[in-house]
Amino acid sequence: MTPLFLSLLLAASPVVPDGGTVVAKGQRFLAEVAHTPQEQALGLMRRQSLAKDRCMIFIYPDEGTRSIWMKNCLISLDVAWVKEDGTIVETAEAVPPCSPMRGDDCPTYGGAVLSRNFVEFPTGTLRRLGLRKGDRIGWSLALSDGSTVVGGLPVPAEGAKGAKGRKAKARRK
Repeated sequence: MTPLFLSLLLAASPVVPDGGTVVAKGQRFLAEVAHTPQEQALGLMRRQSLAKDRCMIFIYPDEGTRSIWMKNCLISLDVAWVKEDGTIVETAEAVPPCSPMRGDDCPTYGGAVLSRNFVEFPTGTLRRLGLRKGDRIGWSLALSDGSTVVGGLPVPAEGAKGAKGRKAKARRK
């Protein structure tokens, strides 16, 4: 195989991003995953919006105190810190972006309680779902290296609840 052919083959091969599903109070969220230090540092920076059915889950190999800061973030977020079993141990609602005028002097939020992971949701999600400390969420994630990360409550197959909801909507039209 020539080096040129190999580089063309690699360039044509799609890189599958890390992703999956987070479920909270029966609501499914399409999840982006931040599991490398680089992905975790970038988070949702410079995003101009986050759809109502999307989130980003930050996964770690162990428990720790993990505060967030909103440097270079353009949108407010709701955040839930969770234990390995999916129990929410801390929340922050409508965490505001940090003004670029502050430079690196942005406040931090959360991280007062040991947690395994945290999830950033669109602002208003925690209130809309009534999601609070003590509630449990679940996740099923596929990573680009072929591994999977499953935790918290079981995540039902997509067709299990989603199909019923789509059929009901179709009948109402």
